[in-house]
Amino acid sequence: MCWWTIVQDMLISNGPPIEYWNDLKLVLRRIHIPSYFNRELMNKLERHQQMNMFVEEYKQKMELFVMRV
Repeated sequence: MCWWTIVQDMLISNGPPIEYWNDLKLVLRRIHIPSYFNRELMNKLERHQQMNMFVEEYKQKMELFVMRV
């Protein structure tokens, strides 16, 4: 319901319409995710080390960090 409210608000305020999924994701992130969250994810990605993990496990965690950032 949240995304529909955002789309309606954009239409009412004569703002640019949201036509693509990526645009909607950006608006939702701006509203619901704190600004420090991206910095924390980037720090985790930069400090990520293999240590005693298997290569496949390390690769999966790395991909997860990259996807979230």
